[in-house]
Amino acid sequence: MLLACASIAWADDTIVVPPSDSIETVALVRRDSAQKPEPIYQGTILKLDLASTVIDLVKGKGEIQTFEIAASCRLKQRYYPTLELGGANAVCQPDSVLHRGAGGFFRAGVDLNAFRRHPESLSAALVGLRLGCGMQSFELPAYGRHFKADCWGEVVLGCQVQVYKGFMMGWNVRYRILFTRKAGEDEQLPRYIPGFGIRDDSAWGFNYYLGWHF
Repeated sequence: MLLACASIAWADDTIVVPPSDSIETVALVRRDSAQKPEPIYQGTILKLDLASTVIDLVKGKGEIQTFEIAASCRLKQRYYPTLELGGANAVCQPDSVLHRGAGGFFRAGVDLNAFRRHPESLSAALVGLRLGCGMQSFELPAYGRHFKADCWGEVVLGCQVQVYKGFMMGWNVRYRILFTRKAGEDEQLPRYIPGFGIRDDSAWGFNYYLGWHF
């Protein structure tokens, strides 16, 4: 019996048992890593719109030229505060009055990612709201050149797909409601609004863009 106990003790000497304080340290490290908070800011996406330029060229028969860029911040894989900037130059006649104008616009708002959050994927299904403002210098026959600012709201639906590393593609469909609908006393309204389109109470818009996340 003594020989058997001695042999077991000798065999156990080859096994290193960490002290209790080491075990507690490992447990604390694992617990801290498991509870490490997710960073709020997770990069910015720069976008260049292609669709609005092509659509305006086709619909306006080359008389309307627009360009648009956008920047979105990715917050906690779910929220995308967005700023969109652009410009337009239009010579068009949607009714009996010829419109000549040039100006710029901006839209500001936020998108919400409807996909399940995934830290390694930038792909998202987006729904959002925008507040837009277009400012331009325009000219109408027998009215001369004037300056006008128009405001509107938008509901935005779309998606973005990560193609390769930070390179992305995506699209948006927009429904716009014009807020500044009425003309003041002795005022003529422009027939075209940068960032909105042909003047009407509401309008649809579409964007197809290329983007880069960094």
